[in-house]
Amino acid sequence: MVVLTAALTFSSAAPGQTAAAGKAKNEATFDPHNLSGVWYRVSPFQTFSNVDNRQPGLGGGGRASRLTFQEAPLTAAGKAAFDKNKPGYGPRASPPAFGNDPMGTCDPLGVPRIINSELGSAHAFWEIVTTQDRIFQFIGYHHDWREIWTDGRSLPKTDDLEPKWDGYSVGHWDGNTFVVDTIGLDDRTWLDKFGYPHTDQAKLQERYRRLDRDTLELKMTLTDPEYYSRPWDSDTKIFKSAEVCLTGKERCLGDPITEFPTGEPKIKNWDEQVYCVPSEEFRFNQRVRDPAGGKVVTK
Repeated sequence: MVVLTAALTFSSAAPGQTAAAGKAKNEATFDPHNLSGVWYRVSPFQTFSNVDNRQPGLGGGGRASRLTFQEAPLTAAGKAAFDKNKPGYGPRASPPAFGNDPMGTCDPLGVPRIINSELGSAHAFWEIVTTQDRIFQFIGYHHDWREIWTDGRSLPKTDDLEPKWDGYSVGHWDGNTFVVDTIGLDDRTWLDKFGYPHTDQAKLQERYRRLDRDTLELKMTLTDPEYYSRPWDSDTKIFKSAEVCLTGKERCLGDPITEFPTGEPKIKNWDEQVYCVPSEEFRFNQRVRDPAGGKVVTK
């Protein structure tokens, strides 16, 4: 009887112990200060912030109808610069043949636009690699990479820098939040695919937080007094690890699965080598974008 009671007690406790052990193991593998991995965007909108990006004629149903949109706090100068940008998407969309999106000529998209994973499909991901003194972000689209210094250095003065496509970035930890400050951004880039501008005096702050093993959160703030009347906060961007996308546990933008010639599945990664080639883009414009927009093609 004693033996039977002990056996029943052990068997009833075992599932709880197993679950606790599994939870402890999962938590043990999750380091909030380690952002390394391949991350897929699951946030559906590609604007810098939650502005109204609905395309005219496509209706306002679904998720978009439940959102509270905000207006960008543009100054008069910012509004003038914004009006000069002619995107191919959103409420101000024009035929790409008559637009001036830098993407159409293979110009680098720059930070923060490239971080918001400009395209879907195979380009909705980027990878973080951590080294002793830097964090690197490898971007699938354009096969671009960005470095964030983590060796304790301070940002230089903006006027001492030559503007760069991805700017100059330093990062530090604030609790479990990785804070990245960036200056020296080339003003030829847009904040997003809807044409929001910035000057070369703009300052960008990104705040990354690993919510759990497979979820990364990003919030951004742009400070650019010439073009924006106050610091402009982004909406919350959410990314999921490639592992959960590959297994189908999460619905991720694009298809993270491809195959080796042998048929073995793999996660699309830095070796995909997706480039935007100016000569190829020029021919595509001549064959597709210009005729579609009714633009006279000159040869």
